[in-house]
Amino acid sequence: MPAKIKGIVRVAIIGPGGISQAHAKGYLKHADKIKVVALCDINEQNMKKRSEQLGTVEWQFGDWKKMLKEMANDIDAVDICLPHHLHAPAILDAAAAGKNIICEKPMCMSLKEADVIAKAVEKAGVTYMSAHNQLFMPVVQEAKRMIESGELGRVYWLRSQDCFIVAGKREKWGWRADFKTQGGGELIDTGYHPTYRMLHLAGAEPVDIKAQMGRFNNEIDGEDMASVSMRFANGAIGEIFTSWAINLPAETHHIHVVGEKGEIYGSNDTMYVRPKGFQTAAKRDFTPVDTFEAEIGHFAECLQQGKRPMHSVEEGRKVLEVILKAAESAKGWEKTAVLKL
Repeated sequence: MPAKIKGIVRVAIIGPGGISQAHAKGYLKHADKIKVVALCDINEQNMKKRSEQLGTVEWQFGDWKKMLKEMANDIDAVDICLPHHLHAPAILDAAAAGKNIICEKPMCMSLKEADVIAKAVEKAGVTYMSAHNQLFMPVVQEAKRMIESGELGRVYWLRSQDCFIVAGKREKWGWRADFKTQGGGELIDTGYHPTYRMLHLAGAEPVDIKAQMGRFNNEIDGEDMASVSMRFANGAIGEIFTSWAINLPAETHHIHVVGEKGEIYGSNDTMYVRPKGFQTAAKRDFTPVDTFEAEIGHFAECLQQGKRPMHSVEEGRKVLEVILKAAESAKGWEKTAVLKL
């Protein structure tokens, strides 16, 4: 078990562009527990923006190896928000330097990399947290509680979705357009969210995975829509649907779970509960949660209390395994892909 960190946790953000803006809100929210003390990026404009958002970050670097060496005694953890292909190298260097780690999805791009990461984290004795922010959606947390408490009885079927429309030429997508740096298409990106939600709620090992993929709106190497069907070791059937080509289909939600005693479905901070035999569902509203703020708060709590994050290396690897198996099962989909811009 990693040692507890006394006082405020000192963090360096590696890759302070894009998604790090949402992470920064979490650091500001939990400033009494965790603070960004360094930034690292080859893009000085990204560091300038993030430094301004955070209220001026004094230490800024263009090379994470140099940062880890020069600030060996001044940082406790790193927050990795880099393009996908750089996740594994940054994680391994941080672990070797004895730093705790929170990393954006995906953890890495291959199971070989995932296994190397697992060994490195264990050897270093550091905490690794998979930044699966949507686990902190109130609807997901309540669904998990209801499933584990037995309120739904045996779970028969689950669906997890995340869809929105985005379209563009190849140049718009930058590193995400290239399979070598993205590692796939929409499924390994936005589709990571409904995948880890699905595994979290199912609570069982997936034993059969099949997928269909398509590309409709975007000039990228990978898919911009994916549908994945799964069967779990406990007999439950799961469906993951995720897309950059369409919004959530009408009258559907981020999650939907059907069990022997009834069903639940909903998105974000709203849930509908329909017990077996009832024709209508009761609406339940929860206090809204900024999932990124909650994620950063959880990371700080884990480091200060020496406890395991909700999702660590093992969960990060399992999500990646499902996605890679799904992609393998759909191989050849490009031959019939439809692209209209």
